[in-house]
Amino acid sequence: MKKLIQMHEARHELKHGSAEFIRTMSGWFIIALWLAATWFFASILGDWWAFGDIGAAIERSLLRLELLLHILAALADD
Repeated sequence: MKKLIQMHEARHELKHGSAEFIRTMSGWFIIALWLAATWFFASILGDWWAFGDIGAAIERSLLRLELLLHILAALADD
């Protein structure tokens, strides 16, 4: 009986819709979201450092945010 349960679990471990698959994908989503947020805030700081104008840096960051959201939306559609 134990062997049958292990075989059943092995067949369904990473199939689309299984609990393990969803946990694995949610982990990668968190990593991607963290990297996107880090890139976004680093670009604001870098822009501010390069040009010395925080107001303009924030305005340009909103354009970058829009681009980032379009990229994330495209990835979510797949």
